[in-house]
Amino acid sequence: MTPFDRTRFSEVERVIKAPAPRWDKKIAADLVTEMEAFFDKVDTIPQMKQALAIAGYQGLQRQIEQAVKDKTRLDAIRAMAHAMRSFSLGSPGLAIASFRDPDVDNPEYQKAAGQLALVVLRVFGEAGISGEAARHAIRILKSLVRGFVINEMSAPVARPIEYQKSYVFAVEMFVRGLSELRDAKEAERVSPV
Repeated sequence: MTPFDRTRFSEVERVIKAPAPRWDKKIAADLVTEMEAFFDKVDTIPQMKQALAIAGYQGLQRQIEQAVKDKTRLDAIRAMAHAMRSFSLGSPGLAIASFRDPDVDNPEYQKAAGQLALVVLRVFGEAGISGEAARHAIRILKSLVRGFVINEMSAPVARPIEYQKSYVFAVEMFVRGLSELRDAKEAERVSPV
């Protein structure tokens, strides 16, 4: 297999040579770096997407596990939320690759996605959020993280301190709102239908 030659792709080269603060440059550079590690292992673009998604899931899992170490309940959820944003900003290419859930019949992909899901479910479970409530919490948290990251990346002028402050408020609102999911779960359990 021939080594990757990014100069054959003028758009990639144009983005990489763009001024440093551009997020599209950071994403492209991150993806190129990650892709180079897989070029001798994959033959097709769908396989590359899967390999990048697997690497993204594994990287995010490691970051969450490190962040929640020695933390419990709601503090662990806060730490997980911040780890998710940190991973997305630090490895934007892998984050984007793992944002999509492609229909794949790849055991390695399913394993990586499943292991990440177990870690996230465990963190929520330790805070008393499980079952359908946990699925809602995960969906809300993913939307919160992705929304902030996309807004931060698309802002014409980077103001990381302002985004960080807003994100801290948003995470706190999310964590305090988890009691609504617990209350809804309890109401469903005791309510005759």
